[in-house]
Amino acid sequence: MLEFFSELNKRNKLLFWFGFFNIISGFICLGLLISSHQTILGVNAWSKPLKYYFSTAITVWSIGWMIYHLHSKSVRAICSFLITIALLAETSIVTLQSVRGVPSHFNDSDPFNLMLHSLLLLMILMFSLVMIYVTISLFMQKKMPISQHYTWGIRLGMLVFVVFTLAGGYMYRIMKHTVGGEDGGAGLPFVNWSTQFGDLRVAHFLAVHALQVIPLVSYYFLEKKRQVIRFSILYSILIIVLYVLALMKIPLVP
Repeated sequence: MLEFFSELNKRNKLLFWFGFFNIISGFICLGLLISSHQTILGVNAWSKPLKYYFSTAITVWSIGWMIYHLHSKSVRAICSFLITIALLAETSIVTLQSVRGVPSHFNDSDPFNLMLHSLLLLMILMFSLVMIYVTISLFMQKKMPISQHYTWGIRLGMLVFVVFTLAGGYMYRIMKHTVGGEDGGAGLPFVNWSTQFGDLRVAHFLAVHALQVIPLVSYYFLEKKRQVIRFSILYSILIIVLYVLALMKIPLVP
């Protein structure tokens, strides 16, 4: 693990330190979660920022590790800066709304909340556009100094991440993540996925972490490009199935 962080620091200092900033922030939220009884939609107010900070740390470390293989240093630097700005703004809004005791997403209850919600959408859009550009660049770059199957693991991990996280935009269209009921209510421990209705966050979770799962499986367990493609297709089918189940108002665990 120490070797990984040492190498990551060499590959991308900005995303390396931004990841640690999120880890520290996440542990602060964990302390607040334990000590605070304030709730938002029936869930501890600090549960959401805690998950956002830890997930952001994993995401930026993964991106920092993989975009190192892009030849252009200037592209790596610009993309890393824009990713940091977008995700820092996103986690800051989530934290601010937790402090205020109101939902951070799908909240247009007054002009201030609508402004924050719009800014949140803008930052998500900026992050998505950067990731689309990085993904296209990785596919267009013919050679990388790594094995072919790992190269395709990175490319397809990025592609699945981009395609299916963009599909998560449907949550913003309906202004909630629960299908068949309202956000809040009974949910699974920690993740709070609904146990009564369909929940689009389940498929979204798998889509977000395709960024880690597909490259790691490709590196450690697969040996050929076609195996990576098959695994990526199966992973994508799983995301689609979970997405459809949510749209059918079926919870992951009733």
